[in-house]
Amino acid sequence: MSTCRTESFTLTLPDEWADRSMITWVAPPSANYQVLPNLLCSRGELQQGETLDGFVNRQLRGLMAQVRNFDLMSRQNVEFGGRPAVELVFAMTPQSVVLKQRQLFFQADPDGAMVDTVVATAARENFDELASVFESIFQSVSWN
Repeated sequence: MSTCRTESFTLTLPDEWADRSMITWVAPPSANYQVLPNLLCSRGELQQGETLDGFVNRQLRGLMAQVRNFDLMSRQNVEFGGRPAVELVFAMTPQSVVLKQRQLFFQADPDGAMVDTVVATAARENFDELASVFESIFQSVSWN
């Protein structure tokens, strides 16, 4: 059996269930924000024979099919805590507010099938003023 542990409780799950954990942290409310700036950590799984780049391409296709006004500003290979990563920066309009996101895709275990994603999100008009906050969060990564 697999175990799901949170700060408050633990659950036991069947072994064949996949961990697709999502954790979200949000900034304190401010009258300046149309959308609360946030950081999302999530997990996904490589498909058979898929590389990290292939995973990112699949995620991009899904995003572009689901949201209007998708504008990919940059895609680059970077390092995240010393591990290879792919970084995307883009703007999109999922509802009425234009959002800007910086996403990092990486494998905590380079030989495993799981891909972790860390996503910084804010309204496009607020993103640049929050860039240093997001960067300090990204730079704080350490491996367990």
